[in-house]
Amino acid sequence: MAPSPEPSEQPGTDTTPDTSRETPSIPEQRTASPDDTGGAPPPPPSTDPRAPAESPEETIHLKAPGTGVRDTWRAMGPGIVAAMTGIGASHIMHGPTAGAEFGYSLLWVILFAYLLKYHAFEFAHRYTLARGESVMEAYERTGKRYGNWPLWYLVAQSLANTFGIAGRALGAGALLWAGLPFLPLPVWAALVLLSSIVLLWIGRYKALEFAIKICVILFVVMVLLTFVLQAPPPAEYVANLLPTLPPVAAMMLFGSMWGYFPTTLEVSTMQSNWAVDKKVGMVKVKELRAQGYNVEVDKDYLKNHLTLFRRDMKISYVMSFFTGMAFIIVGAAVLNPLGLVPAGDQMGITIARVYTDFFGQWIFPIIIIGAAAALWSTVFTYFDGQARVFEEASVRLRKVWNKPGPRKLLYRGFQVLWLVAGTAIIVGMPEPIFIVQLASVTALLFSPVLYWLNIKAIKDNFTEEDKLLMPSKFQFAWAWTGVSALVLVSVYFFYMQVLSPLFG
Repeated sequence: MAPSPEPSEQPGTDTTPDTSRETPSIPEQRTASPDDTGGAPPPPPSTDPRAPAESPEETIHLKAPGTGVRDTWRAMGPGIVAAMTGIGASHIMHGPTAGAEFGYSLLWVILFAYLLKYHAFEFAHRYTLARGESVMEAYERTGKRYGNWPLWYLVAQSLANTFGIAGRALGAGALLWAGLPFLPLPVWAALVLLSSIVLLWIGRYKALEFAIKICVILFVVMVLLTFVLQAPPPAEYVANLLPTLPPVAAMMLFGSMWGYFPTTLEVSTMQSNWAVDKKVGMVKVKELRAQGYNVEVDKDYLKNHLTLFRRDMKISYVMSFFTGMAFIIVGAAVLNPLGLVPAGDQMGITIARVYTDFFGQWIFPIIIIGAAAALWSTVFTYFDGQARVFEEASVRLRKVWNKPGPRKLLYRGFQVLWLVAGTAIIVGMPEPIFIVQLASVTALLFSPVLYWLNIKAIKDNFTEEDKLLMPSKFQFAWAWTGVSALVLVSVYFFYMQVLSPLFG
């Protein structure tokens, strides 16, 4: 079994972050050995991660990774994690609800949310690949002269996301209650939170993760199969891919979908931290040089790493996009004519109607288990990733905490806070859809600044040596369009939902 993940470790599968944070393995291709110098201690670390160590003990040559199918599969990780956090509350809860209540009128939101948010995630991972460090290092440099405000912003976002973790747990609890109603929904939801933290602390999650992956894959296959078999002709919904003003009654759901599709933007920061653990690109080079080795790399080393990471992003993104579209279209085609809208403890049963009415009752346990597994895996991943963001922001704000003991306390302490506060929200407001919508619009309001920080990280920190990895002018324009769109959506939502009712 894997060791218990601490603040410096994390769960390692293709759908959760990598746990390997041990000293990088040293390639066999060397030009010298420590023993050749009589066992002299290694030189001090280089301050420039790209420069060779002074008086290196040995030289290590890193080969460029392959870019074939098997290489692509092995390299996949952070993109899949982001996709899995998306195929949770946004897809399972927002998608069917939007389709059931408003038909195809909000379908365009999914398409544009995916398009406009893409570079928020891509830039954060690209930064880590090229610079060999978490994008949070760039955040810290951005705010250094202004009270480290980006780090405080991340701390505030982490605490605000307590509603998000409670909503996701309530969603998983509603599905478990639909299949196993011998415990009340709040109890199931609290157990989802508790099981996540227990498994993270004891590290005994390998076999469970494999089972969950199988359940989620089977669930996604059934969702897509249902879409293929039940979806109406494209002519009925293609016109709704063009932006239109949402119905006034749909404003809360409209803001929620922008906040959670394809996933929340803080996941970009989590992705960067997970990429550091996976030792992509310059991360491995920087670590070896810090240990005193002289590192040489193949000319295609970074280019091939970039190719692999972009494939990871695109494959995961496309998979998540089509699944999200399938949820809302089938919800509109099946639930809307019946007048059924997922709500309260009936959420799981209502969503299952999409599948049981077509396939029969035999599919009920498959849908319930698969959807519950998808939501549980999202809770589990956020418990690790968000705690990691909180930990990293905290140790940068208080340098004295940057030690193993305080780091562990921050990481686990944040998880305990989420467990206690999340359980209080679950008991006080056991309404899965409402809590997730509240968390989603909060995520929307935080997202423009996070997006801007990722763009600034690239613009301010890429050097002349990074020019081959620099995004194109078109990509920068795309990213700035995304930031502007999120600002406009946030302002429009706040005006329609808060100011307009307030002032009549």
